[in-house]
Amino acid sequence: MTESGDTGVGVGPDRPAPPRDGRIAELTALAAASEIPTAALCRDLAVAHERAGDPDGAVRWALALTDTDGDLGAWSAAAGVLRRCLPAVAPLPRSARVAVLGSYTTSQFAALLPLAAARAGVAIETYECGYGQYRQEILDPGSGLYRFAPDVVVLAVHAGEAALPAVGDGPAVGDGPAVGDGPDAAVAAEVRRWTALWETIRARCGARVVQHTFAVPGEVALGHLALRTGGARPTLLARVNAELGRAAGDGVGLVDCERLAADVGKRAWFDARYWHRSKQAVSLAQVPLLARHTAAVIGAQLGVSRKCLVLDLDNTLWGGVLGEEGLAGIALGDGAVGEAFAAFQDYVVELKDRGVVLAVCSKNNDADAREAFERHPGMRLRLDDIAMFSACWDDKPTQVRRIAATLGLGLDALVFVDDNPAEREAVRQLVGEVDVLALPADPHGYVRALADYPFFETAALTAEDAARTATYRARAELAAAEAAAPSLAEFHRGLDMTATVVPLDELTLPRVAQLVGKTNQFNLTGRRRSADEIARLAADPGTAVLCVRLADRFADHGLVAVVIAVEAGDALAVDTWLMSCRVIGRTLEDEVAGLILAEARRRGLARVVGEYRPSPKNALVADLYERLGFTRMDAPDDPSEPGTIHWSRAADAPYAPPALMRVVAAAAGVDPNGADRPGVPPAELSTHVFAQTRPQDRRMEEV
Repeated sequence: MTESGDTGVGVGPDRPAPPRDGRIAELTALAAASEIPTAALCRDLAVAHERAGDPDGAVRWALALTDTDGDLGAWSAAAGVLRRCLPAVAPLPRSARVAVLGSYTTSQFAALLPLAAARAGVAIETYECGYGQYRQEILDPGSGLYRFAPDVVVLAVHAGEAALPAVGDGPAVGDGPAVGDGPDAAVAAEVRRWTALWETIRARCGARVVQHTFAVPGEVALGHLALRTGGARPTLLARVNAELGRAAGDGVGLVDCERLAADVGKRAWFDARYWHRSKQAVSLAQVPLLARHTAAVIGAQLGVSRKCLVLDLDNTLWGGVLGEEGLAGIALGDGAVGEAFAAFQDYVVELKDRGVVLAVCSKNNDADAREAFERHPGMRLRLDDIAMFSACWDDKPTQVRRIAATLGLGLDALVFVDDNPAEREAVRQLVGEVDVLALPADPHGYVRALADYPFFETAALTAEDAARTATYRARAELAAAEAAAPSLAEFHRGLDMTATVVPLDELTLPRVAQLVGKTNQFNLTGRRRSADEIARLAADPGTAVLCVRLADRFADHGLVAVVIAVEAGDALAVDTWLMSCRVIGRTLEDEVAGLILAEARRRGLARVVGEYRPSPKNALVADLYERLGFTRMDAPDDPSEPGTIHWSRAADAPYAPPALMRVVAAAAGVDPNGADRPGVPPAELSTHVFAQTRPQDRRMEEV
């Protein structure tokens, strides 16, 4: 990573640079000598920028340090810089109050977590409980935890806290039938113990929970016999980890500490000196790693994960240059190097299958590049796996911007992967919001480099995630169709769009919660609620919840719009109104407004009122209410919601949406095919729109 435009201020031939500016210039020159500067150099640059009165530069270099293999000392210094300088820079995408509840000494971890979280896009304020006081804090309704009112609670616990025997009841596998159900009962009891704490936190303050799973110590008295002993503690710990994963529903995330410890080595993860001297369960050298992955999971819970992987082709997805070597000459599939590229493609396919959108960004002839996907026998990726295929001779920053615009994604949703350091640096310099992955020179290390990147984390997988590539590919096709249409209205009419109003039930609730947790651009109020909170709110007869799917001739986009409105006197007050960025600009918001007005009339209410609460990302909808015919209301300023604007519209005032799509209902007991009538006005659908099927009072299965 290098830095441009930072060579000192007010330097002339007769005026030497001030010491601080000269120091920055010197350090910047050193940083430019390598693509990824050392942790020490990032730390020194962060400190130098802070001393020079440049908080933006200080924060930039403090965050750059988190992408290095920095030690605790460097991280601690950068965390201090961030704490002092972050308030002076532009706000991060999200902010949150995070409580750290530990079973061991967590002071170092809690100090580094804000730095790691800022790298993930979240500005956090932390609360730390006393040593080993996590259970008391959770169970006491008057504890400091609940006075802090956290958005996220991190349970930083270690294997010694698990109430499991060294060897449970029952014989070794193969020695005959087990006596009793000792190991099974021990595992079940331990899982219940932790899930009960989750439920208490969720019920009392509604916070999301992020729990560290148990890293299994490498010292095993049973030796290799433990593999044959069903009740061996290492086996039981592994089972508890797996069962916690199965039990974690909406609002609960897990950090797989066993995987992290195995990756760095158990002898590096554990250090008995720190435990015996200060009850530090994780080696201090590994605390930055733990903070980074915890922050990634917190970011996923709050909806700030990266969404799109942008891939170069030559020497990235295959070996060699297609235009020079020809299709038969590239290395892919055969031989050691070819197998390395094939393995990388296999890993990319796995990312696609879990919902990461793929795009191609290559300087190549389009037809030649596509032929490689269609004809080369070693290709694991197919054209259908790629949401946007950009192969042309434009520079990479231009292509990256076009990819983001075409897919309707913010630049901060993209991760760029290219074997060429010069191309990587061009994107870093000119499209700074994009994360750039530094690939090693040896393609055998490509999979490891991509696997080490933590910010593709997601809170859950839904049906929409699995189909995300098809959805975004359809969006690229839409862009091409829009360019060829004579007018925007004709383009929309030609899409043959159908908006289907669906009930909130156990099938739609996970997706609704995902949209509420992640949507930024088309989000009038920015309120975040968990699935449990949404279900409780919807159960109130005074609440209306509107869920809308959208399909067109290119794709079914799934559930893309949510409205939560509550009765307030003579008005239906819009508490939450959001829409997925994938369908912004389709006139769906106009149809949804008609549905809201119709529901207010059905309830005998005179008005619909709403508010716009500005955020760093929702300027798109600043004038939405005004465009829809709402009148601005005079209201006293609320210091807790600065800049909020209130709007009102009579429910029975004439309203005519553009009618460029069909609006149909699919409520409980209603056949959506039978209701598919072009041109049906919203008022005729109102009896179905809010006929909610109440969510069942049980943990929702992931769709």
